[in-house]
Amino acid sequence: MKKLLWLFISDLNRDDVHLAVPTAAWIAEEAGAEFECYLESERDGTLFAKTGSTVLGGRHHAQFNYLNACYDVKYILLGNTYVFRSSIEQFQAEILVQTDELGELYKQLMHHARLKAKPKVFCAPPRFIETGERKLEIGPYLYPEIYFGHLLAYPASMIELDGGQEIVAFLPNKEIEAALPETADIVERIQEGDSYGTITVRIAERWKYCAKGVAFADPPAVLSQLATFCREKRIAVYEECAARSPGEYVFNEYTEAATGIAPEVRRLCRELDNRVIVGRQTGDGDLFEWSRDGICIKIMDPNRPAFPLVETIPQIWVRQEGDIYEEEPNDDQLHQYAKEGKLLATILFHSGEMAHNEAMLNLVEYSSVTRLKIGIGVHASRYETCPQMWELIGIPHSRGGAKGLVEPVLHCGGMGILAEITCPPEYLYAHCMEAMKRIRNIAGDNAVPRGYYAFADTDLQTASTVKEEIYKAVQAVGLEYFISTVQPGRNLIIYESDAMTAINQTPKTLCFGSPFARLSSVEELIHNLPHIRPGFMIATMDSPVVSFNPYIWKKGTDFVKIADYLQHSDDVINVLPRTVARYAKILREMGLIPSLEENNRRVNELYR
Repeated sequence: MKKLLWLFISDLNRDDVHLAVPTAAWIAEEAGAEFECYLESERDGTLFAKTGSTVLGGRHHAQFNYLNACYDVKYILLGNTYVFRSSIEQFQAEILVQTDELGELYKQLMHHARLKAKPKVFCAPPRFIETGERKLEIGPYLYPEIYFGHLLAYPASMIELDGGQEIVAFLPNKEIEAALPETADIVERIQEGDSYGTITVRIAERWKYCAKGVAFADPPAVLSQLATFCREKRIAVYEECAARSPGEYVFNEYTEAATGIAPEVRRLCRELDNRVIVGRQTGDGDLFEWSRDGICIKIMDPNRPAFPLVETIPQIWVRQEGDIYEEEPNDDQLHQYAKEGKLLATILFHSGEMAHNEAMLNLVEYSSVTRLKIGIGVHASRYETCPQMWELIGIPHSRGGAKGLVEPVLHCGGMGILAEITCPPEYLYAHCMEAMKRIRNIAGDNAVPRGYYAFADTDLQTASTVKEEIYKAVQAVGLEYFISTVQPGRNLIIYESDAMTAINQTPKTLCFGSPFARLSSVEELIHNLPHIRPGFMIATMDSPVVSFNPYIWKKGTDFVKIADYLQHSDDVINVLPRTVARYAKILREMGLIPSLEENNRRVNELYR
């Protein structure tokens, strides 16, 4: 028997939608139903978009259909809705309530949930409030008060003070307070000079005893993920980056700027014993700061994925003979390539995970069409939030899949983005182990990653710091190779043992935003490669700015030039990342590429 799902659909721009969603969420829970929401809006599909993915590019209908296949879905429609309305009618699905009024919405939902007790009313401030000279969109962050408190939330202007209501109030100003009865429970008063950080941390402190995790995100991201944060029982905090003097930066502002509440975020994660944040960062500085406590962030844009609930019902992949690596060249062939002076080359794609699913699927399709062999950074959530479509990496090309063309490579801990250079090794190990377990549960042993790709395993100013404990932690997980950000350029072995080989990336290009060692143009392949053969070329590209739909239309030809170079240049063999790592080990055994220590010694001798 299918589980019951209440799916809430409304207009993102309604002034009361941030109140309706968490109210409907706790009522659904009381009714024994799962809960999800989808907010219709204008969409542009760009990176860090205010409203996330496009309907078509984000494959919203595919996930909508998946939910209807897996759940007994009943609909809650607040106001006019459009995107899925014809599908709902075609499915002859039940609409629990369709209304434009909050009061009627709550009345009908409580009836369906068979609630007898009369809940307290939440007197909410406007979605946007003013504190001094600042205007803050605080509305999305009110959900813990509503959801954990089991309150019926209304704007203050809609509450009828007839003396029969128990009122809980969040007050933006004294005018509203003066209109409330003396019995009202005032949980919050906005203070002069308040910021996102001070307000959201106070809310989080009030409700952390009910919470199981932390979210960090800007208002549009929180608004679109309200159902997820309620379902996962997360408290949400946010602050804008703190201003600093230019003289304080070592590398650059985006990479080092952190929010003023980074210490509070770390403390809350420790207190709740959950080191995986959900949301999106303001800059990379917070990532480095959070990583000091082994904290990573699972990045989600609005509607990326369209329905995050899909991760709770992952599809188990078909078990088949062989694995996704079985078409790789054998060692004899790699030795022959070395004798012939071949350059083995591949592209690896950085990914913040769930927010990038649609970009990755575009890359899978490109590889399937052109036979370009690539690697894609994965976390556990790629397998959990991309049902059916991600399985194509294990389906033979002759049957429409991309087996042997797309390799999954575990990325920065596998549970969310973190910076290895500041992360304690024991937490890096724990994240990797959890990610591999969850991936294996879905894909089986035949399609799990064999390698690891680092977000930042070195310092960014010199790219020369090496911490062997990073490689040993990943090696202990059972992975075979490691793609490092240490000293991009001349082929090097950064770390080696009987069980693991860590290699550097090839184009000697350092960027001021993640991924920090990356490839952007075919000119960099031509001019920034050492061109020492035999050898290898492995470079990272930033997946969303290459393969989100808006960028394909604008910049697709730039990527195609890189693909053509890898596939059609003399003495260049396009392979998977694992093949590159195996080739590097063979070249090392043949004395053709040095270790990092040997290379540094030769440099010192050359310029002494």
